[in-house]
Amino acid sequence: MRTKGVVVCGLVLMLAGWRCVEAQGLPETVFFDFETESERWAPEKQENNAVKATSLSTLRALTGRSSLKIDLKLPGEGTVEKDFVRDLSRFRNLALSVYVGEEAPADLRILVYLKDNEWLWFQSPLQSVQKGKWNRITLSVLPESTVWEPKGHSQPWSSKSLANIRKIGIKVFSSAAAQTSIFVDGVLGEAMYFPLVSLSSKTVACYEPVEISFNLPDQYANPFNPDEVAVDAFFFDPNGTTVSVPGFYFQNYERELRRGEENLVPVGYPSWKVRFTPTVPGEYSFTVKVKDRSGTRESSRQKFFVNPSRAPGFVRISPVDGRLFAFSNGSTFYPVGLNIRSPTDTRYAGLRGRPVDPDAGTFYYEEYFGKMKDAGMNLCEVWMSSWFAGLEWIENRPGYKGVGWYNLRHAWKMDRIVEYAARNGIYLQICLINHGSLSTFCDEEWAFNPYFTKNGGPNPTPEDFFTNPVSIEFTKRKLRYIVARWGYSPYVFSWLVLNEINLVGSSGRFHGTEIPRQWYEEVGGYLKKIDPWKHLVTCHYTVLIDNSLVRSPVIDFVITNGYYDCRNESLVSFLWNIYRFNERFGKPTFVSEYGGTPGGSQTSNLVRDIVTGLWAGYHLPFAAAPLFWWHRFVAEMDCFKYYRSFADYISDIDRGAINLREQDVSFAGAPSRPVVGMAMSSRVFATCWVADRATLYNTEGVQFAPVRNAVAVLADKEPGTYRVVFWSMENGYLSEQMVSVGDDRRLSVELPPFEKWIAFKARPAS
Repeated sequence: MRTKGVVVCGLVLMLAGWRCVEAQGLPETVFFDFETESERWAPEKQENNAVKATSLSTLRALTGRSSLKIDLKLPGEGTVEKDFVRDLSRFRNLALSVYVGEEAPADLRILVYLKDNEWLWFQSPLQSVQKGKWNRITLSVLPESTVWEPKGHSQPWSSKSLANIRKIGIKVFSSAAAQTSIFVDGVLGEAMYFPLVSLSSKTVACYEPVEISFNLPDQYANPFNPDEVAVDAFFFDPNGTTVSVPGFYFQNYERELRRGEENLVPVGYPSWKVRFTPTVPGEYSFTVKVKDRSGTRESSRQKFFVNPSRAPGFVRISPVDGRLFAFSNGSTFYPVGLNIRSPTDTRYAGLRGRPVDPDAGTFYYEEYFGKMKDAGMNLCEVWMSSWFAGLEWIENRPGYKGVGWYNLRHAWKMDRIVEYAARNGIYLQICLINHGSLSTFCDEEWAFNPYFTKNGGPNPTPEDFFTNPVSIEFTKRKLRYIVARWGYSPYVFSWLVLNEINLVGSSGRFHGTEIPRQWYEEVGGYLKKIDPWKHLVTCHYTVLIDNSLVRSPVIDFVITNGYYDCRNESLVSFLWNIYRFNERFGKPTFVSEYGGTPGGSQTSNLVRDIVTGLWAGYHLPFAAAPLFWWHRFVAEMDCFKYYRSFADYISDIDRGAINLREQDVSFAGAPSRPVVGMAMSSRVFATCWVADRATLYNTEGVQFAPVRNAVAVLADKEPGTYRVVFWSMENGYLSEQMVSVGDDRRLSVELPPFEKWIAFKARPAS
């Protein structure tokens, strides 16, 4: 096999995938130039082969001294072939030149065929050739080529076959009687500078993603190893900024429900993709680079155009109020949602006294996100756990292959979850590593973790995972893949790298060391470095904790659990204590799991927790509403109405713009039942939630009478007339009234009779 730098010119056929242009002079590797006897192709041993002999002839030669002469006795079908053990994945085209004399029959036709290592036959279309000249035949061998028709089987042409070719041949056809010869020369491969790159759209809007797709030879021992093959795209924005984005290995799937369980079926062959979201309008260009053992290849530069849009962008820490979140455009983002770590939950099954529900997978999220949208929710936490959307695990579930190999089934599921989230305006807090996978004492899964030495991994204990350089390197590789595949989305709210840190390790003492901080700063710092869109990064403990990790700059906001026992305290006081503790960090904070005890509670108490969590949480300076854990309960008990009412209430309140602060609520009059109140306000605005005190504790079997004669009083308001709107937690808008504030600066609001709870907001009437 020799490489030639010469330009071979001649007619190139283009029918059914054959090109009709002058040869472009691509670097060529010569497979056969027919200068030595060892290159001679032989007639195939078939009955009535129209090929009678082959030889090396000096009568005709495109280059060099000789060519392959094929003597034919027609009519009939003639075949010549040659052993051809080649990997064609490095080539764009297979080319050869054929000379047909003037005496040849007019109906003479030729095709080229290849056989792979499974002896699967692929042939080109049957085409005519021009007499009296050399015809250069150029055939695309790219994986996506439609030139190669399967013969005697149904497997399509793919990377698998083109990398494992074993024979090459030519078939000649004619129905006319004739004795003639044809000549073949210059069988070669045209180098593939870079695979054909397709772009999802040439025009998008700001914060709308574009996707680049292409194929690479499927010959890498591990396509997830960036030391073996690294794909990176470079985007050049209108301001002259260059943004680097890693690419990723992709397999498409189709899904179906079987008895309530999601089943995935692979579709087509794997490919490579790059996903990118532009953040400024104007003309962009990009190139894609592939680095592997053969060197570095780069695509030609392509362009696309970005129109302005009203999309708010990515979530950030508010530049106006550091307790809150805001979008790229500065508008405040107040998350309201649920923790749906996975469609199934053994704890909920136990709470309801029934078997675990079927795992409907992405069907569950697709349906549930639609319900969340209808209820006004906008945030969901999802876990990349071993049983649902994880990437690495031992081979005990389909798609897993151990350390450094990623589950493409699960990755496809996460694609769909991100897609459905975006479709419904739901932002995702994605937990990348769940605590149980690194624990031997709580929800322990370490025995099945591929990083465990007994499973062939590098770590004898879960603690070693955090210090072993090999584990740290593989974690960074996984983060690179995660950023490549999902970092593009503005609907990724945050990366929760590891949850419930106090429950990892071999005992509850490990989290008290400096090791988790050191690990988080290394891998989290790497994550921040490679994430072009700078998603927020957080950590998570089940308990209130003040340590160097929570205070570290790598942590953008603070979250914790809010499970409690209503027989001993109220959710209101529990949330108050959480905020009072976490406010010291000067970062946004909220509760990412709550709902009774870790094992749940009675139905009436869980409903109460939904309502109290939303409204008490809002009337504290939390950055988000707490995330209720029991998502199936919300649907089964028809609790979406509480979220809809709450979302409608807060829809015209911009917490960042009006700088709300906590305010005490006092009560005048003679309320018929003991009540409590919470308020957030400024000098000209107030939002207040009032609850029957009996709702705060165990509500099982409690009958609630209406609360009457309650007057809520808020001090330090600017004098004037205020429009006060009353709100039901279940049904939304109730009524409104005008209330005057005099020189005493006290806003006194006479509450209409209510059962359990009520809210109001007051703002100047004009």
